[in-house]
Amino acid sequence: MSEEIDCCISGLSEQCRRVFLLSRTTGLKNREIAERLNISVKTVEKHIGAALSQLRLRLSRSGFLRLFL
Repeated sequence: MSEEIDCCISGLSEQCRRVFLLSRTTGLKNREIAERLNISVKTVEKHIGAALSQLRLRLSRSGFLRLFL
C-alpha cells in the first residue's frame, strides 16, 4: 500500500506534492505552509484537498480502500 501512496504522491504536480508533504510529513499548519511557500492559505487547502482526493481515487481503484471500510 505504501508503494501505491508513493506512486500517487509522485504523480501530483510539484506544488501540490510540496504542500501535501509539508502538511503530512512535517506537521506544519496550513498558515505556516502558506507563509513558507508564499501562497494563500486557501491555495494550501486546495492543494491538500486535491492530493487527498487523488489518493482516495487511486486507493479505491486498486482495492486498498475496501480494506478500511
